[in-house]
Amino acid sequence: KILQEMAGSTERGPVLLQPEADRLVEQLKMFKLEELGGKAWMKHHQTIEKLNMQAQLCVMQNSDEFIVESLIDHEKISVLIHDLLTIEIWKDNVYPKVKQELGATHYVKLYLLLYHEAVVLGVLEKAFFTSTAISSAGDVLVDLADYCYRRTVFLNTVDPEQVDAEASTKEEIMATTDSQRLDSQRLKIDFGCAMSAITILRFLSENIANIPLGVTTRLLGEQDVILTVVPLLDQPPWRRMHKGKRQKYDDGKWTEVGADDVHRVSKSEAQVWLLLNNLLLDPECRRKYEWTEHRKATAMRLSKFFNELLIDQLPVLAELRRLVETLAFSTPAAASEARGIVIEQLPELRMRLLKSDWPALARAFQDMLQNESPEEQRAEMQELAGMYDQLDLDSLLQDDPICSKCGKVATQRCSKCKLEWYCSRKCQVAAWKGHKPLCESLSHAAPPSSSSFSPAPDPSATPKPAADASIAAAGEGKGQKEGAAGEAAPSGPTGAGR
Repeated sequence: KILQEMAGSTERGPVLLQPEADRLVEQLKMFKLEELGGKAWMKHHQTIEKLNMQAQLCVMQNSDEFIVESLIDHEKISVLIHDLLTIEIWKDNVYPKVKQELGATHYVKLYLLLYHEAVVLGVLEKAFFTSTAISSAGDVLVDLADYCYRRTVFLNTVDPEQVDAEASTKEEIMATTDSQRLDSQRLKIDFGCAMSAITILRFLSENIANIPLGVTTRLLGEQDVILTVVPLLDQPPWRRMHKGKRQKYDDGKWTEVGADDVHRVSKSEAQVWLLLNNLLLDPECRRKYEWTEHRKATAMRLSKFFNELLIDQLPVLAELRRLVETLAFSTPAAASEARGIVIEQLPELRMRLLKSDWPALARAFQDMLQNESPEEQRAEMQELAGMYDQLDLDSLLQDDPICSKCGKVATQRCSKCKLEWYCSRKCQVAAWKGHKPLCESLSHAAPPSSSSFSPAPDPSATPKPAADASIAAAGEGKGQKEGAAGEAAPSGPTGAGR
């Protein structure tokens, strides 16, 4: 069973019932680049978010994965891949042209567009655990494999120290613009997407017999994923020293690593090892992979990582260890398939989407957002806030909430938006400038809350000396407790909103 522990000891109810989920999946459609960010797309984003949450809940409860079954039955896997490629291209070509102008006035909309890529990948990750879902994607898997390759290249170039990097002084915080904060959020999202792309590649490598021949050819030939992935083990992006402490990236977040866990293989690292194991040992891959001296030398670099600790944690790597050891005195047999005439399958979807007028798309997107009335924006944000309130995200997370500023265990959260958690008022004040655009958009749009907690004070004002986080709020005999950062933490295991 996977992730059975839920909030308290009670099993959480479904985000979506099966009939409702089936109806939403059936209505999924492809969106054009010029439609991104519009009203219809916003509803589409909410649908994908709900499907992702319910799919995660099915995994946590080890229950019937009806979301994945519905995606297969209605042949919507290819729609999700189209969605993924479209948003990636939009982020690369339209977002840079509009972020300066729209960052301050439409921060939330831009953030949701950046974040959408991670939500789609979340659904695909859960779906691709099933080989039937991979088979149902068809030739569009070529585009997905190319996407994963690009994300793997990104992992080889990114500095993990810059992920989640925040301004350290008051002057730096005040000098940070909205577009710079969006860029910081984008880097964080792109890093998480790249780690998910490794998982997708691993699932593809486990189903070589079920994917189109063109996908295997590109993975082993033009892209040569093996040469791309091995350097990740030399300089692992999922490890870093942050403020003098060792951290590992796992389950979408950075966590501190104790001395006893330094050699423990993280989930992110395991995905890389399983991918290499599949590509180097699968009979079909061995028939197609053409060994050169450079490829042989790169594979031999794996030998320094093999030890009993690694094999004990991943016993499946024993055969890979033997293969790498034999490379020192012999070369594997040459590819058994004659090359002859090679017909290469190209990523047609991406090539078609790239044939766009980016300045015109940027102007159209900017006009669309600037022509929205305040009432329309408020209604849109209210619907979004209502969706996250309905999802009850806290019950989907099992760890103690983490302070969004320093990473320590948090006990209070912002009582305006109910999303961000803090360990103290000091951290809330330090994080306020970055949190303010999202907080104000959601809190102003949200319907009146039935909570008895009073709103958090605006930390943008000059704060008074921080009081004890558990002091009961004075006045009017209400007797409720209000933490330095707003609402007192509820009992039971909860987590940050997003």
